[in-house]
Amino acid sequence: MQRMTSPILARPSEWLLLAALAACYPFSAFFDPGWGRENGILENAQVVVLGAGFVAAMLAFQRTRPGRTALLALWAAPIWLIFAGRELSWGRVLLPAPGMESSHGLAATGMLWLQPFVKPGVVLLVLALLFYAWRHRVDRIVCAAFARRTPWLCFAVALGGALGSTCAEGHMGCSLGLGAGRSGVFEELAELLAYISLVTIQDSIMRVAPARTPVEAPSASGI
Repeated sequence: MQRMTSPILARPSEWLLLAALAACYPFSAFFDPGWGRENGILENAQVVVLGAGFVAAMLAFQRTRPGRTALLALWAAPIWLIFAGRELSWGRVLLPAPGMESSHGLAATGMLWLQPFVKPGVVLLVLALLFYAWRHRVDRIVCAAFARRTPWLCFAVALGGALGSTCAEGHMGCSLGLGAGRSGVFEELAELLAYISLVTIQDSIMRVAPARTPVEAPSASGI
């Protein structure tokens, strides 16, 4: 009986994430609107969380190699970098502010020279990740972990955060009726909690995933 119910149990930290998501709407009124701006405090916090997800994936890779879970960790690591690149607008937020081009012209020129290659590079990386997932049957590793424990609340928070952020931006015909400043704060708070939930999901998978999951793929025996 315990084995059947264990996949749906939630940890206190996961309930805390759900409570924080529910509190985003009322508490967004008390934050400085500057926190929700581009390259603001909340967006920088998101990049820190995404960087933590990347570091956690690499640590899990080192800890579990040459087991099967290391395959999953190595696959997950670049995804955090893609998310971080998106939050940094693929480097555009690192460009000098308007009026500073004359003193930082070389840096700005260098970043702009790289911009046309960013999106094609991301597409190639995503295609490589899809091939890697198929080649090493990453889905079976994830399913084996979820058979032991599924962090449902984290999935709910990640989905709720994504939907809340989308509505705050006014996409998909959805609007929260918030002012511009408060809407930006709510959007960034929702995204921050969604990213924290994804990091928590990764941690949950790495904790319970079997070291060696039986698969049929001939290349999935190790690193």
